[in-house]
Amino acid sequence: MTASPPTPVDLSGRRAKTRQALVDAGFRLLATRPIDAIAIDDIVREAGVAKGSFYNHFDDKDALARTIAGHIRVDLEAAVDAANAGVEDPARRVVRAVSVYIRHAISDPQRAGVLLRLYAGAANAAAPLNQGILADISDGLLKGRFTIPTVETGVLFIMGVAQSALARAHGEPNPAVTIMLGQQLCSLLLRGLGLPAAEADIIAAQAAHDVIQPSAMR
Repeated sequence: MTASPPTPVDLSGRRAKTRQALVDAGFRLLATRPIDAIAIDDIVREAGVAKGSFYNHFDDKDALARTIAGHIRVDLEAAVDAANAGVEDPARRVVRAVSVYIRHAISDPQRAGVLLRLYAGAANAAAPLNQGILADISDGLLKGRFTIPTVETGVLFIMGVAQSALARAHGEPNPAVTIMLGQQLCSLLLRGLGLPAAEADIIAAQAAHDVIQPSAMR
């Protein structure tokens, strides 16, 4: 199941409310258990709508799950864009993007938990929501910042680290531990992309300070 941007749906009035009720119900259920453990009967019961209404909006529960995952990923990518506004160095951009995922686990653990249960977009480097990181990897190779074999391997590497960081940070009760681990992961990520160890440490420390720490200190 690949997370992709939610398809725009032209809905109004009662139909729109029913669709939103189904999405909200799916989100609440996914916060407690995986999609395979959720029946459509559970979703419509939680949403307070008739079972037939479900199929007016979604082909199956996986389609609902993709919609929910897409909404969360869109929000995350917007946060990544904001964190990287004005940042030109691709090395700094990729670790700040990973830091946004870690920050998300601290600031909104419920949404982070739902995304972890639905996360599959990282397996597809060409997925629409991976286009930003793909551009950063391409830029890093062009500028000689990265020394990886291909763009695709770079995208998969970064998204794998981001997913692992999100999973580790999710539910961690000690923000200081999350900041430390996030900084270490980002440093290792940059070294894996080809940066010298000393520079990787400096960039990772700055990303942790700028992006992760403000959320952890709230």
